[in-house]
Amino acid sequence: MLEIRELRAGDLKALVKMLGKLDRNSLANIELLLKKGGSPRTIGLSLFQTVAADLTDDTYAWLADLIGKTSEELDAMAFTTPIDIVKKLTQRGGFKSFLASVTEQSKSQKNSPDTTTP
Repeated sequence: MLEIRELRAGDLKALVKMLGKLDRNSLANIELLLKKGGSPRTIGLSLFQTVAADLTDDTYAWLADLIGKTSEELDAMAFTTPIDIVKKLTQRGGFKSFLASVTEQSKSQKNSPDTTTP
């Protein structure tokens, strides 16, 4: 059975960095998804699709970390494992608000003259 650790403050930082690498159009699409609402699972899978398309290595490194594996170990797992991780993650309470926080942090970072993280 796939065990996923609890989200930590460092996960917010990792996702903000990933979203900060996306173009404004992709970020606007994610924000629209959050505003439209829907189930956390739908939002999570859409976010995964948007981010993974442009940032595959970053996304896989983060997903691997969530299950205590390396990216290489995740690569060797079943084809559906990344989607299974996202599905399980989105079943947890508060995931939608976590995504909203990530999006807000990312927008702030993009609007700031210094986009580096201290």
